[in-house]
Amino acid sequence: MSRTLALACAASLLTSPLRGQDSLTTRLKNRADSLLHTWREAQLLADVADSLERVRATAGYDTIAVGGLRIIANSSPLPLREAAERAWPVIDSLYGSAAEDLAQYPYIIRAVDPDTVVRRTVLHVGIELPWNLDVRATTTALLTTVTAPHVDPALADWLGAALRPALRARDEPAAVFVQLVTAPSAAVRGCFLGDIARCKDVLQVSDSTGLLGRWYVTAAEREVLVTEMFADYFARGGTALTLQKCRQHRDDACTALLQSLPPGSLPRPLAHAARLLLVREALRAGGRDAYRRLVARPTDPIAARLSSAAEMDLDSLVVRWRNGVLAARPLPLTLPWWASVAAIGWTAFFGFCALRSSRWRL
Repeated sequence: MSRTLALACAASLLTSPLRGQDSLTTRLKNRADSLLHTWREAQLLADVADSLERVRATAGYDTIAVGGLRIIANSSPLPLREAAERAWPVIDSLYGSAAEDLAQYPYIIRAVDPDTVVRRTVLHVGIELPWNLDVRATTTALLTTVTAPHVDPALADWLGAALRPALRARDEPAAVFVQLVTAPSAAVRGCFLGDIARCKDVLQVSDSTGLLGRWYVTAAEREVLVTEMFADYFARGGTALTLQKCRQHRDDACTALLQSLPPGSLPRPLAHAARLLLVREALRAGGRDAYRRLVARPTDPIAARLSSAAEMDLDSLVVRWRNGVLAARPLPLTLPWWASVAAIGWTAFFGFCALRSSRWRL
């Protein structure tokens, strides 16, 4: 009997921590379920508030339809229809067949008197435009505020900027060319010199592991990154001593600091214009349905989505991108023959004046 009682007591003692653990797990699960329910309720309330705000903002407004564009605006002299007729072909050429889906994302525009001092009601949706804008300025406003259809968070995060029509076609590749020749990164310079693997690294379309070593190849680059960009961040707390070691040219210290940064904090070697240009190249290569293929599978890697959009392998697409960037090299400034003669003449004139000055007399 005593043996049976002892075994029962031992079993109770052994199972009590498990019961406590199960109880803790149940409480945490209930807490998580409660938070999820609260979040869903908040999201629902936010959606309702947004819908009500849209109804309030568009009450009494007219709708202008041009192609896939829908513009909800108040009556005013603003030339919205003429601007939409100019903007639609440009938008359609970028998004292709997906441009028809823009009807789901209408513009909400309130045209306002730019000279009035009367207080207006505050609207939290849409945009305000002065009603004295001309057709060109209004067209620019439509092109720079269009909502790209079906953009998912992964694509938006990789791009770093909204994919919209380029106002001046040559400006973007010219800006990327300047990045390739001036960025303080050996990887970027390797891309400029024709290393396609380096191009894929700095465009962030290759393997995402070990980006620090692939983006900032040399110890000097990593030291500059720490001491110039993140010096204030690492100067406090437990990293201050490691920062001092990094300033003493200890690459292990610099690397350790950079590896401790929160995910996504490491600066990209190329700005967003380079990735936007790569997407534009993929859309040009892939035809009318290229954009639909780009956004069709949001869970796929960016590299696979770009290849699908362009209907070619990624290396070939990156080669086309690089060739386009190199072709946008800014033209050298050429001076007419008389400019050199004028420069020599003015130099001689000012030199003669300097010699005549009393400062140079003995």
